[in-house]
Amino acid sequence: MRDLIVEKWMSVQRGDAGTALISPLNVGDSALSDVVAVRPDFKGALYQLLIGLLQTAYAPADLAEWRERWASPPTAEELEAALAPYRGAFLLENDGPAFMQDLYLPEDANRLPVLDLLIDAGSDSNLYFNKPASGHGLCECCFAQALLTLQLNAPSGGRGIRTSVRGGGPLTTLLLPTDEASTLWQKLWLNVLPLDALGYPEVEAPSDVLPWLAPTRTSDAQGVGDTPPETVHPLQVYWSMPRRICLDASTEGHGQCAVCGAQDVRLIHHYRTRHGGTNYTGAWQHPLTPYSLDAKGEKPPLSIKGRQAGKGYRDWLGLVLGNDDHQPDAARVVAHFTARLRKPRTRLWCFGYDMSNMKALCWYDSTLPVHTVPDDLQRDFIKCVKQLLDVANDTAIALHRQVKAAWFRRPGDAGSEPTVPQSFWQGSEAAFYEQLERLASLDFEREAELAGVYRLWLLRTRHLALSLFDQWVLAGPIEDMDMERVVQARADLARELSGGKAMKPLWKIVNLHYKERT
Repeated sequence: MRDLIVEKWMSVQRGDAGTALISPLNVGDSALSDVVAVRPDFKGALYQLLIGLLQTAYAPADLAEWRERWASPPTAEELEAALAPYRGAFLLENDGPAFMQDLYLPEDANRLPVLDLLIDAGSDSNLYFNKPASGHGLCECCFAQALLTLQLNAPSGGRGIRTSVRGGGPLTTLLLPTDEASTLWQKLWLNVLPLDALGYPEVEAPSDVLPWLAPTRTSDAQGVGDTPPETVHPLQVYWSMPRRICLDASTEGHGQCAVCGAQDVRLIHHYRTRHGGTNYTGAWQHPLTPYSLDAKGEKPPLSIKGRQAGKGYRDWLGLVLGNDDHQPDAARVVAHFTARLRKPRTRLWCFGYDMSNMKALCWYDSTLPVHTVPDDLQRDFIKCVKQLLDVANDTAIALHRQVKAAWFRRPGDAGSEPTVPQSFWQGSEAAFYEQLERLASLDFEREAELAGVYRLWLLRTRHLALSLFDQWVLAGPIEDMDMERVVQARADLARELSGGKAMKPLWKIVNLHYKERT
């Protein structure tokens, strides 16, 4: 009977000494530097498990206590005491409640192969991270990680098969220190909110937070229907359980795990499941996920999806600081700490699945730099960053449009060529972060300094766009090239890069301060 709190089952990096197995009680050990997992989606889920435990049982009262615990991580004994009210809730198997499993699953529930727990098992081509043969099993550790990953990210799966509290394929954004020598504790603690910032009511009973400790709030004909946030404790957002699942020990075996390759271990081959799990609806907002808000406040918040982690810097402002139009707002944890912490310096880890209903299209995993400024400068900083991003967006659109105009006699009838604008976003990413670094230390009252940032950005994006135009057009078949069309398209592109809606106000400022030199 594996206890996921006290037993050593999680693999971690112990500095330069290699990997080791720990229990969640050991996360304060200063020798630990990172979680190690056989699959990227498992790693993201394990981070969320540990953050969820700390937020649930060890959250600081305020920022002052947060800083104290940042500097003095807890011992295993301190965490064990904090988690005492939840002991027994994290057993992988049990006659009663079992971790993230349905308490009273009917006997007629379907039996499915355990590999179906892997979210990418439904992809058209293969399993993205591994392709085990059917009939193989999972060891207890991989079963726990697969179950956790599915419940946190559950995609749509057909009628009555519920998605996660954040919808299918949500984006998760976590703050990480930029210091390469940072500890696992620091990486976790940066994502735990003080109680006064979280604003949740006190927990009266563990079953208020951990849904598997009570009968499932089913959404079938005999169930309670929907579960908006006001019907349960808001901390349940960290422990949502949309799928009715239970480990099936009747077909267990022994051998090699299909995912991690562990030899001579107990294997779980099947699980039981039934439709009609908890249907999370309404204004749920997970503190680790950014959301877009309806301007009129009539529709519930919409979680940003995992595909956004693959878009590079074009979404930097929304994911790190949030947009003025709330499309999107940064994740609550990110918004809180970027507004209140100047140290440590951080970066943003973004990850998640791009899903098409129940099929996994891609797993995205990226990091973005985080730049913050004092509160009195933040409005000016955000405005300037948005102007740079608007220039980039208009440049990518213009490049796409004019490459198609050079390629096709009737470009409007041609389909999209997404690799063309993507080449611009990739090619300009390093330059954007250079300008972001300059903006973060800028005196916004001195327009001449701002003009220097704008000038460099306008010139670099212009040069890149024209160079990419030449590359893309020359990549086409020479016999199909219409030189008159090519010349006209390039001239039109140059004109757009100078007189576009986003470029004109920036060029106006630049020309005021660089007129003589230009």
